[in-house]
Amino acid sequence: MVRSVPDPKNMAKALRGELRSRFEVDATHSDCLEIVARQHGVDNWNILASHQSAEPALPWGARIGTIPVLRIFAVDPALQFYVDFLGFTLDFGGPSGGPGTAYYGQISYAATTFHLAEAAYSASQGATVFIWMDGIDQLRERLNHRRTEVPVWGPAVWTPEVEKAQWDGRVLTIADPFGNHLRFSEPDDPKQRAGLPRWA
Repeated sequence: MVRSVPDPKNMAKALRGELRSRFEVDATHSDCLEIVARQHGVDNWNILASHQSAEPALPWGARIGTIPVLRIFAVDPALQFYVDFLGFTLDFGGPSGGPGTAYYGQISYAATTFHLAEAAYSASQGATVFIWMDGIDQLRERLNHRRTEVPVWGPAVWTPEVEKAQWDGRVLTIADPFGNHLRFSEPDDPKQRAGLPRWA
């Protein structure tokens, strides 16, 4: 289910300005509209623009429009983990200031979007990102299967167990190769889960 988004054109305009001023990436307004659509779990801008339904009730902390910047130290392991293993889409990425400069890119899956930054000043490693989602058991099952195909961990390392959380939900915490943690959380309330993107 797609959630209504306040002022998506303004979101695209802000994204375009940030990419140009901070990273000298000259994306078109149309490109930024498509990225905003992907951030909200739909295939393209036309689908997002046509959606008129009201936003469902969400658990505390579930919001749209915030993009964490995660520090990485090498591009290949980052893309292997986030794209090949977790299933994110690479929206854009490359040297932030021309050949030989630090990598900067964006990845997205459903309503979750991250920026990956190689430059030391952009972010520090060791962040924890909280992601509301539905289908946590199916996600764990998929990742536990994928770990045998994509060597992000050693062969004896299993996908962590889903644990009960104090916020009336369950959580699956996955660490990336750089010390960042993704805390996938599924609320116990089926009505709240119905308004969240599925990661299975």
